[in-house]
Amino acid sequence: MKAVKVALLGLSLAATSIAVNAQEYRFTYSKLYSQMKNNAKEGHEEVKVGFFFVDALSQQLCPIEKAWMEKEEHYEKLKSSQYNELLIPLDKNLKSANPLVFVHTPKDRQCDFSMVVMTKKPLQGEVNFEDVERLLPQMQVMLEDLGGMFASWFTPTVEGLTLEFDGLKEGSINLSNGKVIDIYGGKAQVLLSEIGEGGSMTLPRKTSRVLPYIPAE
Repeated sequence: MKAVKVALLGLSLAATSIAVNAQEYRFTYSKLYSQMKNNAKEGHEEVKVGFFFVDALSQQLCPIEKAWMEKEEHYEKLKSSQYNELLIPLDKNLKSANPLVFVHTPKDRQCDFSMVVMTKKPLQGEVNFEDVERLLPQMQVMLEDLGGMFASWFTPTVEGLTLEFDGLKEGSINLSNGKVIDIYGGKAQVLLSEIGEGGSMTLPRKTSRVLPYIPAE
């Protein structure tokens, strides 16, 4: 069982140690824009592309200490979410200007850039079969759009969700049919078929990220 990972082909990324306590990553805005623009397409109303940095050893999300855009004398600070998602505005004017995007993460951690397909809003409480069923085709289309021409031929089918919980390493998700899905390392995978038509699942707390889930072949 595995969650979907999206590879960014041709994305310009550079990492250098620039201070005692930080690692610096550098991108061009236009490269990030080429992926973010899919967030505005019809059919992606509840899902989006998200940018993160993941610790290569622990697979936990790295904190973003500082992020900004700059070009010549222009400078704009960028924000990150409480769950360490890099938040970048989607703007055609910025695409034309094409500033450099800089990100600082802790120097003592090897943080790999990660682009994921995820829900725009967290899930919490009781989540019905219909709620999950509605998300899966949107995730499927987003993955195929990111893959480009002919991606639909090779993109495996999304059959469920990978749920991540911040601050909860172990626990369980209760299904209305009596089944229990275990949470390990703050993550759990739930198939739509496990919930069952007309069923639901009850989450122990609000999710930090909800990603596609494709069972291993």
